[in-house]
Amino acid sequence: MLGVGLTALTAFPGTATAQDSGDEGSAAIVVTGSRVRTDGMQMPVPVTVVSAAEIETLSPGSLVTGLSQLPQFYGNQTPASGSSRGSLNLRGLGLNRTLTLLNGRRVPATTASGGADISLFPESLIRAVETTTGGASAAYGTDAVAGVVNFILDTDFTGLELQAQSGITSRRDGQNQELSAAFGTPFADGRGHLLLGGEYARQSGIDNYRKRDWYQGWGTFGSGTAADPYRFAPGTKSRNASFDGNIRAPGTVIDGLAFDRDGNVAPFVNGTEVQGVFGTPAARHAGGGSGEDLGAQINTLIPDADRYSLFGYAEFEATDNLTLFAQYMHGNSDSRQQGATRSSFTGSPATLTIFRDNAFLPDGLRQTMAGSGISSFTLRRVGSVEDIGILSSSENTVQHIATGGFALGLDTGGMLDGWQVDGFYQYGHSRRTARQFGLRLDRVYAAIDAVTDPATGDVVCRVSLFSDAFPGCQPLNLFGRGNASAAAIDYVTGFEPGQQVATPIYFSDTGYNLGEELSYTSSKDKVNVTAFEQQLAELSAAGDLFDGWAGPVAVALGGSWRQETIRQVIQDVTNPASDHDTFFPVACSGAVPGLRGVTPTDCANTVGVQYSKLSNINGSARVWEAFGELLFPLLDTQAVDASLNLAGRWASYSGSGTIWAWKAGLDVGLIDWVRLRGTWSRDVRAANLAERFDKSGGSAVIDDPRTPAIETLNVIRYSGGNPAVDPERADTYTAGIVLQPPVVPGLSLSVDWYDIRIKDAIGQVGTQAVIDRCFRENAPEFCALVTTDPASGDILLVGDVFINVAQARVSGVDAELSYATDLSLLGGGDERLSLRAFASWLTKRSETNSSGVTTDYAGQIGATQNSQAYLPYADFKAIGSVTYRNGDTSGMVQGRYVGPGTQDATLTDGVTILDNSVDDVLYVDARLAQRVSAGAQDAEPWLTVTNLFDQDPPITPSWNASGGFATQTNAAVHDLLGRRYTVGATLRF
Repeated sequence: MLGVGLTALTAFPGTATAQDSGDEGSAAIVVTGSRVRTDGMQMPVPVTVVSAAEIETLSPGSLVTGLSQLPQFYGNQTPASGSSRGSLNLRGLGLNRTLTLLNGRRVPATTASGGADISLFPESLIRAVETTTGGASAAYGTDAVAGVVNFILDTDFTGLELQAQSGITSRRDGQNQELSAAFGTPFADGRGHLLLGGEYARQSGIDNYRKRDWYQGWGTFGSGTAADPYRFAPGTKSRNASFDGNIRAPGTVIDGLAFDRDGNVAPFVNGTEVQGVFGTPAARHAGGGSGEDLGAQINTLIPDADRYSLFGYAEFEATDNLTLFAQYMHGNSDSRQQGATRSSFTGSPATLTIFRDNAFLPDGLRQTMAGSGISSFTLRRVGSVEDIGILSSSENTVQHIATGGFALGLDTGGMLDGWQVDGFYQYGHSRRTARQFGLRLDRVYAAIDAVTDPATGDVVCRVSLFSDAFPGCQPLNLFGRGNASAAAIDYVTGFEPGQQVATPIYFSDTGYNLGEELSYTSSKDKVNVTAFEQQLAELSAAGDLFDGWAGPVAVALGGSWRQETIRQVIQDVTNPASDHDTFFPVACSGAVPGLRGVTPTDCANTVGVQYSKLSNINGSARVWEAFGELLFPLLDTQAVDASLNLAGRWASYSGSGTIWAWKAGLDVGLIDWVRLRGTWSRDVRAANLAERFDKSGGSAVIDDPRTPAIETLNVIRYSGGNPAVDPERADTYTAGIVLQPPVVPGLSLSVDWYDIRIKDAIGQVGTQAVIDRCFRENAPEFCALVTTDPASGDILLVGDVFINVAQARVSGVDAELSYATDLSLLGGGDERLSLRAFASWLTKRSETNSSGVTTDYAGQIGATQNSQAYLPYADFKAIGSVTYRNGDTSGMVQGRYVGPGTQDATLTDGVTILDNSVDDVLYVDARLAQRVSAGAQDAEPWLTVTNLFDQDPPITPSWNASGGFATQTNAAVHDLLGRRYTVGATLRF
């Protein structure tokens, strides 16, 4: 059924479709955003409805890619954003504030951070997708702060449908294939119906910028002040590190020397634009000179991925009033990428110290060091694909979701007659296995200190002359790329497969107290196995309470219970128990005989694999809820009809107490073709399992307020969950109008305003804010998160946990237009012209931090320069399509527009940044389809060209000081792949 192109809906824009299991002629329906069953009366919540065929037309391929074209979504998780999952981000408020439903039932999240993976859904069995804003928490509970996206299944689908498609970019990369099958049949003389579906998809990754000449390494210079505003330049390269190695030795004659590919040294040559002190993370230059782009060798534009999913659904009318149903979904997805983590010795924080007696040093350099009394220097180096840069990460997610339930129609002949009672139980389980082939920090400091064995004359690890503390140590030559031996590369990357490991488990919140143990056989990768489980039971009843003066008063009542659990266990040979409080796998200088050159920051690390800090987690959360909703008709005359909608939900969360959500809405119809609607609601979100229990780490660049002369320091940071964090609250307001003027038959138009204001938002204050609140304000709760060296006072570790600290606000206007008309232009058959357009204006997207400072990010589609965080908040987006159909032939042209924006909303154009603008862009897509029928069978081949004119992405530069490379595009907003072709065919029987 994902076929021929755009089919304009005949309903008003914002009019939802039925999602119950009755036949299409049933008078009572339930619309997304409400629990009551009505006789077709419009509801006050704004709802956008898109058919399955339209989604396929928006973008061929994955379901999330098509939905991401709709302007109300900002920053979805998609393959183009580097994710193997498909999770939705409505209004840009976050994946964890967007609730996803399948046939009106909550879908378990795929990860502990929230966000259901819609790539599991049976695309060929989806009839429509409904998106609503406002009041959804009262109807569905937590997570619906931004709104709800409801996928409606075609539970009456009958027949067999097969679809195959294949695509490729105009650069001849990014090949992808997709196969799907759907089958539906009645059974038991029509009292039952069975649906089966299956899909397989394969995506070849793109791991570099080759053949994309728009990439020129645009980076950022300046400090964001009026005296030194930010400015952008192409060809930005690091003056800190390189693939061959740079020498940092301040105050000496060798400072500023750089190794070449062959291991020889020469002075580093600066370009025409220079910033930062050589050999420090912020140092870069442009306009010629030495070095090369460290971000261009490997950078995943789209990951290598494959997935398959299976779906089954059956319903059976056990009696005339009782329908039973069962549903099962299974998904399996794999993704692989390179460049996400890379071996790095840029001082952020890992540092390599090279001593004068290193056996791999060029003789001339050694003699210069000896003559100048230089005993050592710091080597700034990034791993190349020719040596220790051959790192990768992969992820496999397996999910099972099983649901069983009933719908019971009451036939009492009196009270509650005509009511329907619904109940279901759902069990969801996902298992995520993430693998990282990384750099061994616990070994590299021993391996880099290579000396000549005085007894044999062989080059060996220095520590080998003192003891066997590093068995099998292989001397590592990092002077020039590609000069390290295969044995040395193998020694400092990955684990030895086949090791038998048995260890107690250290959990991030309870330590060793649970007494659990873990046994496994090691692989070459560090492995993170996360199991997420959700159980949900719900019972509800809906029907007419009594007949009011303007019509039946409809009511819905119900209750639910939900439990979520998470268990994450890390398989790490270097820190077997994953004890990040007392265990330090990287030995300090002198801790092992002969070991030297390890800085205190590096040996304070609690992981032996670089950039891999993860904790063992074991946690659960429960919630009991009760809800009710009322739809009260106020007027029903020939000229005016009006109804009042009220809803409330009480919830009790383990660990954070009780909270109420509510909604009040008004819908008014005027002169048959005008409808006015508005809502006021309190929406809520409880902390997800990651925000309650997770704990991970990495590095950060900070400014210690106690050392004003030192502007930047590199520290290790961790972010941690908080089991007692309270739910966040949001006040949401919506108002809209729907028009279907009779003077233009086939035209429907809706305009809706929304304003979402979040209070007590769950968030983190940030690493720098933790330090400032401790050392500037002496706040004990923040000082408890800062670990310092007892002797020197240097900051070693900073924690940043989730608290109710922030506020957020988003407001804007959505518009939707639909038009369809019959034509007689060319003749030859059923001729029809259809138009569909969606537009969204974002008028506010503000964040208020823990200090009370509010920043409005509306319009920012570049990077926040002080954090390199790219934001997707275009203040205007639109998509529109025109489809012409003549009999079995159809053609479509579609335009996707992203308006002009700002690079950084925190800066002032012409003052703190020279040019704060981002260009607008229009992408044009085209589709041609031909349907061929033969009796009860038909085939429909089609061709789609995406980004027909191969538009380049606008330039949005930033500089990543930790990685030492520039980024010039925002993949969450703009198309990085360029023109691509997809051909496919659908067969129906």
